[in-house]
Amino acid sequence: MTDLLANVSTLQSTLTRRRSTARLTQEMMKAEQEVSTGLKADVFGDLGEAAAESVLLRSQIDRNTAFTTTNSLLSGRMEVMAQSLGQIRNTGEDFLSLAAGNRDSPGALVAQLQDSAIAALDQITTTLNSRYQGNALFAGIDSDTVAVQNWTQPDADTGLSPADVLTSITGTGPTTQAQAQAMVAEIATVFDNTHANPDLHYEASFYNGTPALTAGGAPQERVVALIDEGVTLNYGVQANDAAFTDLMRGLTMLAAVDVSQIADPGAYAAYVTEAVDAISVGIGGVLAAETQLGAQQKLVEDTSTALEDVNDIYNSRILALEAVDPYEAATRLSQLETQLQSSYAVTARLMNLSLLNFLV
Repeated sequence: MTDLLANVSTLQSTLTRRRSTARLTQEMMKAEQEVSTGLKADVFGDLGEAAAESVLLRSQIDRNTAFTTTNSLLSGRMEVMAQSLGQIRNTGEDFLSLAAGNRDSPGALVAQLQDSAIAALDQITTTLNSRYQGNALFAGIDSDTVAVQNWTQPDADTGLSPADVLTSITGTGPTTQAQAQAMVAEIATVFDNTHANPDLHYEASFYNGTPALTAGGAPQERVVALIDEGVTLNYGVQANDAAFTDLMRGLTMLAAVDVSQIADPGAYAAYVTEAVDAISVGIGGVLAAETQLGAQQKLVEDTSTALEDVNDIYNSRILALEAVDPYEAATRLSQLETQLQSSYAVTARLMNLSLLNFLV
């Protein structure tokens, strides 16, 4: 009679049990990971096409995180710039309080004006040459240079210091009102870069950073930051902006000449009034730059906060996609553990079987 039972070799039976045990072990390890992490161990296998959404969300989170990191560095730079502008304004205001009493005619402290102007220039120059993480703050995109020459430091290209430029025009000071007015007009061309001698220009012998205009006369590129996708911020403040050229013009006029030695009242009034007024206008310009920078700082802060809020939303959605039910995962782990223990027990019993156990 034909045996209808399938013939199964001992080797095949053993291999089948091993594969079953290995599969149970892998499933239990997966369940253990899900219980410990609360997340699906095989996202792509469990989510299928929905896994693409999770990948996209993670990519967006990485992008937003990169922006918040660079915005944090930008905030630090802008904060140092804001502090520097405040120091410059304070220095200018302190000097202006002295100079204002000698604006129209010599006052009791007129003899102190020249030394005080030089001291204020030194402080402002030092502040304008501030650096953040090795980059000059007020030199524009040419951040590897020193923004402004010191009062008596010759420029490497022209060989002239700011003091040389001013004294070449003023000498020891004006003696008549007409001469004072002519000096004032010529000094103005130094600071707006229209003087006949290009070596006397502010951007030649005073300032070393990015020029205001290109060779063709178009506005030069300014410092720009990308704070979010498609959102740029022109935040650069340069030492050749009008606020600083006005402030420097007034201070250098008083630093170059001991106005206490100007005997003619008309000459004194024409020269000193222009210098003091330029300082006042410059201080107002610095304050305006501070205000604008403060608004830009707020924009960077708000943008970073919005990016972080969006990341929180994205993370919540990822968690909704990839999270596992802790009760279901724990139950599955317990079932797999029971199955694996049973498999091990059966395997152990089979391994202990021998024909000799049944022979009498």
